[in-house]
Amino acid sequence: MTINAAIGVREADLPWVDIGVRPGYNQRYQGFFDKKRHIGARIGSLYAEPIYHSPRHRHTFQQVRFVLSGKMRYDREEYGVGDCLYLPEGVHYGPIKPIPTEADDQLHFADIQFEGPSGIPYPDPDEVVQAQRKLAETGKFEDGVYTFPTGRKRDAYEAILEQVTGKPVEYPQGRLNNYVVMRSSGYPWLPHKSVQGLETKHLAYFFESGPNIKMAKLEKGAALPKGRPTGNIAVFLLSGLLDFGGKEFDGLSYFLLPSGEEHPAFTATENTELLAVAWSTQGEIIPFELW
Repeated sequence: MTINAAIGVREADLPWVDIGVRPGYNQRYQGFFDKKRHIGARIGSLYAEPIYHSPRHRHTFQQVRFVLSGKMRYDREEYGVGDCLYLPEGVHYGPIKPIPTEADDQLHFADIQFEGPSGIPYPDPDEVVQAQRKLAETGKFEDGVYTFPTGRKRDAYEAILEQVTGKPVEYPQGRLNNYVVMRSSGYPWLPHKSVQGLETKHLAYFFESGPNIKMAKLEKGAALPKGRPTGNIAVFLLSGLLDFGGKEFDGLSYFLLPSGEEHPAFTATENTELLAVAWSTQGEIIPFELW
């Protein structure tokens, strides 16, 4: 895949995917891959049933998650709507379970998985699905664990990743000792100095390569001007309607703005709320000039 321009997708147009790694969830996502540009990311959202369970584990990549509805428990901690979690590469987290709510809201969170600062490539989701199906022909996936025909057990995703790469999983050394939680409801909305109708929340900026995580709120009729970002930016349209490149997008929709490529303006046709995650695999400083 060659990525030489900004891309926008509506979640409603994407297929449901269940790769069978963890029980009790389905997801919709879009993979963005360009090996020459070192872009490797999966952007989408996950819908969890009450039986959803993910054991304590870690990854060779990094993730950002934003809770849209429901509640979830990470070990002994509880998180709800508006909580944003940064899960660094090589750092353990979990186990994860949904928490019943009085409103019976389904646990639903937006999610991006992408290459971390170590430079270990993010695996192509299509290859992950193929590997899971191949392993399921001879073994069994259950409660986040894969059991080989010999009876040996392994974390489900580790087994899949070894099937994809053909070698044992090697985790990067974690730069943090734990994941980080940003309670976005506690951050103030700050009016932008030069863009009328734009307010932002500056959630966090990690490491030399990011991620730089922000939220934006656009009033109807306001616009984020076109631009040419330094570093890649993933944008989640969480709510509202906007025009992007002459096409209408609603929540949820996802956008990838590749580094160095000009992207169209984001023009709100209704009041909108956005989450943006910027990162670089080359170590550039990511300024977010307009945000």
